Amino acid sequence: MQTNLLELLCKKSALSYIIFDQTFHIVDTKNITIKIGTDIREFLWEIVGLEENILALIGNSEKIDIPMILRDEKYYDLEIESFETQKRETLFIAYMQQKSKHTHTYADVIREVNKKTLIYDISDEKKESNYYKQINKQLITFHVDLDGIITLVNDACIHFFNLEKDKIIGRHFTLFFDAKKSQLDNETNIFSAKDTLGKRVFFHITVIPLTNNDNRVIENIIIAQDISYLKHMKQELEYASENDTLTGLPNRHLLLKKIDQKIAAKDSFGICFLDINDFSTINEEYGAHAGDMLLKYLTTLLETFKESEDLLARVENDTFAILFHAQKSRRYINALMQSIQELQNNSLTYTPEDIISFKFTTLLLYYPDHAQDAKEFLILAKKEIKKLKITKELSRQG
Repeated sequence: MQTNLLELLCKKSALSYIIFDQTFHIVDTKNITIKIGTDIREFLWEIVGLEENILALIGNSEKIDIPMILRDEKYYDLEIESFETQKRETLFIAYMQQKSKHTHTYADVIREVNKKTLIYDISDEKKESNYYKQINKQLITFHVDLDGIITLVNDACIHFFNLEKDKIIGRHFTLFFDAKKSQLDNETNIFSAKDTLGKRVFFHITVIPLTNNDNRVIENIIIAQDISYLKHMKQELEYASENDTLTGLPNRHLLLKKIDQKIAAKDSFGICFLDINDFSTINEEYGAHAGDMLLKYLTTLLETFKESEDLLARVENDTFAILFHAQKSRRYINALMQSIQELQNNSLTYTPEDIISFKFTTLLLYYPDHAQDAKEFLILAKKEIKKLKITKELSRQG
C-alpha cells in the first residue's frame, strides 16, 4: 500500500483514511489514536447496518457516500470504496474529508434534507428512489407525536415485531422499546426490544424533530440502528482480556486477579507452575501448529487434575499454573503433584509418523511462605523454574 503517498494526499486535501479488510478489521490508518486490528465499526458507527452494501463494492467501481459525520467537534464527509493490493487482496478504504468552517450551516441543510427524505407522505416518485428504499430496508423508522404515540411505521419495523401496522400505530413507543426515558429529546439514546424469537436486540436511536411553518415541533422521526453486535463484541473483548484464545484457559491477567483476591481474603493457598521443556525446539522441528496442538493436549490432561474450585491458567507461551483452593491440605497437593509428574508418560500423536514426547518442569509455591503478592509469585516462579532447568541440564551433562 502506498501509505506515504496516501499521507501526502490526505494532508493536502484535509483527508483522513482508514483501510480495513472484509472482516471489517482495520489494517492501516492515518489516525494514530485508532488501534490497528480493531473493528472499524467501533470508530465509524455510521456504517453499522451497511455491511452488506460495503461487501457488495468488491469488484466494481462504485462507492458509498455518507455525509456529515461528527468526530472531535469537526464534520467530515465519508466515502468508502474497495481496491485490490499487489498481492491481489481486496480491501476497503474509507476517506473522511473535513468540511469547512461553515459546517454547522451545512449540517443544518443536510438535516433538513434528511427530514424531508424520511417523511412518509411524500410523492410516489420519491418513494421509488433507491435511497428511500435502502433506508426503509436497513433501518427501523417510525414517527411519534409529542406524547410518544406512534403515528407511522416503516416496513422494517413491521417485519421486526411481526405485527400488523394497526397493532403498532396508535400505541406508545415504550410498549415496544425499552428506553431509559419515556419522553424523547433530540439527543441520541440506546433502546432495546425483543424480536419475534424473544431475542434482546439493542438499537442506536437518533431522534429527528419535524417542524411546521412556524418552526414548532409537531412530531419526531425515530431512526433505530441495530448495534447488538457491539454488545456481543464488548462481552467478547471482556472475555478475551482474561482468557487465552488458544486453549480457552484463564490467562495471566485473570490469574493475578484471583491471587490478589485470595490474599485480600487472607486465605492460605498453593500454586503449581508447570513449564514445558524445550518448547521452542518442538515448534522448530514440527512447526508452530504442532506446538499449539501440544498446548491444547496438555490443557486437556491438566483439566482432569483440577477440581471445580481450582483455577487452571496459561501464564505464558509454554507455562501453566494451577491455583489450588485454600482448603486443600499440603499433603493433598503434594500427592496431586506426583500424579501431574506422571503426565510426562503421555505423548502427542501429531501424525502417524510423528509422535511428540514432552517433559516439563514443575514448581510448587505457597502463600504466605514464598511470596506476598501476585506479581511476586510469577516473578519468583520464573526465576526458580529457570534454576531447576539449569540444574537438570548440568546433571544430565554430568
